[in-house]
Amino acid sequence: MEVIHLIFKIGVLLAIYGFIWFFINLLISLLSSGRKKTVGEVYFSKGVKSVFLVNVLFLYGLDDGQNEINLFNMIVSGLILLLYFVGQMQKNQQQAEMMEKYSKILRGIGANARFNKSAEIIVLSISLLFYAALFYLPEIAKNPIALWFYETVTGIERTPLIGFIFKVIGFFFLLRILIKIFIGFTFLISGKPFVNVKSGYYAGRKKNKDDDSFDDFEEIKNELPEDKS
Repeated sequence: MEVIHLIFKIGVLLAIYGFIWFFINLLISLLSSGRKKTVGEVYFSKGVKSVFLVNVLFLYGLDDGQNEINLFNMIVSGLILLLYFVGQMQKNQQQAEMMEKYSKILRGIGANARFNKSAEIIVLSISLLFYAALFYLPEIAKNPIALWFYETVTGIERTPLIGFIFKVIGFFFLLRILIKIFIGFTFLISGKPFVNVKSGYYAGRKKNKDDDSFDDFEEIKNELPEDKS
């Protein structure tokens, strides 16, 4: 139950943190007069966002007095963080591929896609290394910016209506993580994915094709004139 509660708290944290960062990005966009960001600026922003997310998550892993490191919470939080970062990278890659695909049909859409796999891996690596470094230098985690994020997140979480909405989001995050873990264990045990979407898709297409097809005898029979004698 402790693990489930921790995953739920992390889900709420990620939802609220993303909500706060949305307004930070909006403010930056307004100050820059809507100027399109370069790829370097996009990934610099992602790097800063990820580092402070790791920082706040580390504060979540400390005990209530924030004096000692709870090793169990830190390990679980690190694994969930890794799943989250990898999932975000795959999501960004899929979105970029989709935008690139439809850019040939609708001009200009592909120009908005910002994905660089090497930069994504660098951001992910720096974030995880920073998380590991905080084990040896926990005092760095208590910097003013990280503490502001932490207090803002916990304050929004305690808000009656908005906090409840983010807790619902955290519940669905918990379900998604548990499903991923279940699928992972299923794959390790059986060596096969729990759901084979590709094979099911082609099987459905084959079935539809077979239902719509006619054999040669049926086509010839339909073309023959009826015997009215």
